[in-house]
Amino acid sequence: MMKKTAYIVFLLVLLVAGCASQYSNRQLLELLDGMGFRTAQHDKGVVVFLPEVYFEFDSSRLTAVAQGKLSDISSVLTDPRASNRRILVEGHTDAIGSGAYNETLSLNRANAVADALVINGVDNQRVTRRGYGKKYPIAPNTMPDGRDNPEGRAQNRRVEIVVVDTN
Repeated sequence: MMKKTAYIVFLLVLLVAGCASQYSNRQLLELLDGMGFRTAQHDKGVVVFLPEVYFEFDSSRLTAVAQGKLSDISSVLTDPRASNRRILVEGHTDAIGSGAYNETLSLNRANAVADALVINGVDNQRVTRRGYGKKYPIAPNTMPDGRDNPEGRAQNRRVEIVVVDTN
């Protein structure tokens, strides 16, 4: 009986150790929030909003500040405790330009961010890249009176990273 109890305890210890070896969504949220990123829990996983990774109008080029932020995120994503997570990189644009052009531009933005993650050690096989164009704005592109809203458009030129919950 003692051997059976010891075996059960051993299996429980292994099980708990296995569970503790991967980040939970809560742990990822706390870790990324502590690094200064704005995050949110989503049904797909943890969304990382990149406020310093806005793009100039009609551009998919990353700034030096953006590259530094992506290096920070990569340090979390390359941690063995996050290695079971897939990563969605989702690009967006403002409302100026045709739908087809903006979808291409948003995919180019997602590619720029994904490439930076890969350069910083994230396995490319874990990364999915998507371009949504102007479909999902987070700020108004125009003022209520119809005038242009440059600040709102700037916020919409963005990329979000979703760290997918695979459990």
